[in-house]
Amino acid sequence: MKSIYLFILLIAGACSSAPDKEQIIFKDGIGSLKLGMSLADVEKLLGSKLITTKNYLDSLNGTYEDTAQAVYNSIPLQLEFHRSYNNANNFYLRLIGIRSSSSLCKTASGIGIGSDKLKIISYYDSCHIKIQPGYVSYFNTEEGKEKSTLSIFDDNENSPEGDDTYTIVFYLFNKKVNSFELKAKLKE
Repeated sequence: MKSIYLFILLIAGACSSAPDKEQIIFKDGIGSLKLGMSLADVEKLLGSKLITTKNYLDSLNGTYEDTAQAVYNSIPLQLEFHRSYNNANNFYLRLIGIRSSSSLCKTASGIGIGSDKLKIISYYDSCHIKIQPGYVSYFNTEEGKEKSTLSIFDDNENSPEGDDTYTIVFYLFNKKVNSFELKAKLKE
């Protein structure tokens, strides 16, 4: 009888796993994954090579953007890189965007997937906030009656020194967060 209980405990232990650890999101990244990192540094942190794909915006507005899908600490992410050219045939990639809809990601104040729009506004009441209808990304808007975009802008955005600036973008459905994006404008 004892061996049956021991067997059941072993099976139960093998089938259960520890829950994935929540990650704190900041304006400049998630955990050790920081906006501004080079592609090589991101790959080193993730422990794998990323395959970047040409972003459709590349031909529209003259920016040079590449995107990649990745997993960081069990969190699926879309990473966005900016290509900066050293010369006509030589460029390097820097991380300028991180997007996810994982419930494992929260701000230090607890704002994450499912958080209410008013909670975001009240927490960031001293920041520059922009609320727009639809899911606004670059020059595209995904329309929908229940969809909206709430952006929290960095205080450095209008800095004359040209400092790096960061934005947290919350995508809302029925006034609740369903995904977020961290964006950077990096000085060259």
